Formats: sequence, C-alpha cells, structure tokens
Amino acid sequence: MPLPEDRPGGFSEAERAFLSRYVGEDFEAVLARDGLARPSAVATVTGPLFPPPGPAGEAPADGAAGRPAPDDDEALEEALRRAEEFKLVGFRLAGQELSVPIAQVQEVLRALPVTRLPAAPAHVKGMLNLRGRIVPMIDLAGVMDFSAARGEDRFIIVCRCRGMLLGLSVESLTTMHQARGQDVEWGLEARVGVASDLVSGLLKVGDALVAILSVDSLFQKVLKS
Repeated sequence: MPLPEDRPGGFSEAERAFLSRYVGEDFEAVLARDGLARPSAVATVTGPLFPPPGPAGEAPADGAAGRPAPDDDEALEEALRRAEEFKLVGFRLAGQELSVPIAQVQEVLRALPVTRLPAAPAHVKGMLNLRGRIVPMIDLAGVMDFSAARGEDRFIIVCRCRGMLLGLSVESLTTMHQARGQDVEWGLEARVGVASDLVSGLLKVGDALVAILSVDSLFQKVLKS
C-alpha cells in the first residue's frame, strides 16, 4: 500500500490495530487483493488544511490553532477550553447541527462509495484509502442515536485523531464558526440530550446552540470499544 513520504515507518499503531481487528492479521495482502492498495479517487472540497508533520512527526507549536500531534488529542481538547478564539467546521446530520474543531479536521471531501468491512460493527460503514492513509468511515448518526429522518450524505469530514484518520459522513456543511471562548459552554452534557459522552461543549450562535463534537471521545467509543 503506498504511503506518504512523511510516514517512512509504514502504518501507524492505530491503523495497524484497526486493520488487524477488522480486516485480519494478513491485512496487507487483503488490501492488495481487494484493490484497496490503490488510493481512492476523491474530490476534495477544502484540500488538506494542514501541512504534513516534520521528520519526527512534530506538529506546529501553536496550541489550539494548529494540527494536533499524534496522541495529543486530549490535550488539544483541553486547550480549546482555555482558548479565547478557535474555529469550528459546522455541519448538519439527521436534523441536528453540530461542529468539529478545525484543528482536528484534515480536509473535507465530497461523498464517495467506501469499501465495506464484513467483520466491522454497524457503526463502521467501511473504509477508504486517502492518498495511502487508511480512513475508517463512521456512521456518526448511528453512534449518536439520532432518531430523525436522514437525508443523503453528501460530504465526508476527515478528522485526525491519535495517529489515525476518521471519516464522518454528513448531509451538508453549514458555516465556519469563529468561536469565542466566552460563547462556549463546556461540560453541559445534560443539556445535549443524545450521545452526551461525544459532545464536549455547546456554542451559542444567536438563540441557537451548536454541539461541539469530541473527536477523541468518538475515537475511544468507536475504535477502542
């Protein structure tokens, strides 16, 4: 499977764990056999939002404004709670408006078919090969127990977390929120109503509240369970 130049060591530990669990210990042979060794043909909406890390995998030292270093996602989410301002990518899913910190977004793609994984649970829709990186596709509405009718998934928000990429299928993009710390309420899970363990805070936008998704909690719940 082709690998980016910034990852000469091969698959990350998280990727190997995912592939071994849902594809098999011989996952490299299976990927080649099933055509997954070839990168998927994607149409990017934003293009990569962050440059690749340095030779040792270092991320920019700019706190919440930059891309998190591998395994620093808990620290990043804690830094967001203290930040005066930060950006969020807003999206809609099953009648709900949510957001995700742009510091954890790799890029946004137009929806495309993904390869199913027979051994994976229902909340893992499949996977795709994004320029040599494994991207598990997560059924976010299913994980968050949204009961409202769903529309067509038209976009994929690719998030970075713990040395891995996660793809979130969403119906539409809303806006780029320039959030001020004073407009965010943290730790108010009881007010969310659904999947409170996956929501880190609520952004006040006029009279509305936009839930802020915890990418790290999603990773822990979906891929570490």
